[in-house]
Amino acid sequence: MEHTEDGQPFLIVPVGDSADSRLFIELSSYGSDLAEARHALHLAIRGFEEESDLADASRHLVGLAVVAYCRAVLHSNVRGRLTDHVAVPDGFVRVHDLVKTYRNATVAHSQSELAVTYAVGVLETDTLRVRDVTGPTVLVPLPNRVVRDFLELIDVMERRLDLIIEPVRHRLMKKLGELDRRRVEAAVRPEITEKWAHEFNPRTKRPRYPSGHTLYWDVADYEAVDE
Repeated sequence: MEHTEDGQPFLIVPVGDSADSRLFIELSSYGSDLAEARHALHLAIRGFEEESDLADASRHLVGLAVVAYCRAVLHSNVRGRLTDHVAVPDGFVRVHDLVKTYRNATVAHSQSELAVTYAVGVLETDTLRVRDVTGPTVLVPLPNRVVRDFLELIDVMERRLDLIIEPVRHRLMKKLGELDRRRVEAAVRPEITEKWAHEFNPRTKRPRYPSGHTLYWDVADYEAVDE
């Protein structure tokens, strides 16, 4: 096996900017969203079944899965929709639409009766003396059966997405294989910028072919590395 100068068996290089590389990046980003949703649902279902401490997090994990899935299938300013490339199977259209509606009306925006807050007074039984007024919120989670249907939808969409990605992957591999060593080693690497946590900025917009990203360090992280 041929090794690089630093002894590594593989040379990792960016694939150059092209229509295919941009498509591959977009499709792969959908795969990342689906994987995040699938992992969150598996953890949520473990909480349902084991009645462990994870059960307290199950509803939140389902919400995370809903957000991750909807990132892939709803409008974005920097990429298209997963459903522009992969059709939702007829048997899963209902759960697909239900998840999108649940995200819009309950998870991302509190406007459905699945999250209802009441104004409740607490009075002494004998004297009716008022002790407090409180505002409890009743949250109705997705039924377990729907959660499992949602997981099946994600599995199907991942398999269909893989079928779309593979031809693009092979075209990029073929193009890379045609390059000589000089051009491969001269490929421009992503530029990694480092900043402190107090400089954290979520108001950024990534390009369709990214040239780098920013890492943010906490002081505690820096001190731990320094030790």
